[in-house]
Amino acid sequence: MIFLLVLTVLCFYCTGSSWMLQFVCYPTYTFVGDKEFVPFHVSFGRRLIAAAVVPMVLTCLGTFALLFLRPAAAPMWTAIVAAVCGAVILLTTVVLEVPKHLKLDKEGKSDAVLQALVRDNIPRTLAWTVASLVLAYALWVSLPA
Repeated sequence: MIFLLVLTVLCFYCTGSSWMLQFVCYPTYTFVGDKEFVPFHVSFGRRLIAAAVVPMVLTCLGTFALLFLRPAAAPMWTAIVAAVCGAVILLTTVVLEVPKHLKLDKEGKSDAVLQALVRDNIPRTLAWTVASLVLAYALWVSLPA
């Protein structure tokens, strides 16, 4: 039960982080000047590691662990949906988003890459949202009567 509680809290934290990236951080990149962009993006990325990347990776791994560590009262489908969401998040991060960030670090500001960054973050943001709601439900049905 404690594992599910911690995982749910972490997932909501990651959901908030993902929505913040989607609507605040990534769109704001367009306001950074061309000459300042690479140092800004590199610095932003380094700071994001502790605030978002580490919690997100741990939470995704936790969704996989939930398949084996879920409370008996939590339906198995909730663990499966959470794990699928974790897989979508990790896959889209590695395949779609990380290459764009590396390109921005190396080649500098690109409006096309920035637009793609926002667009391709949508599946991650939706997966975080679904996972949070499903985990909240699993937690709710697992609470003692």
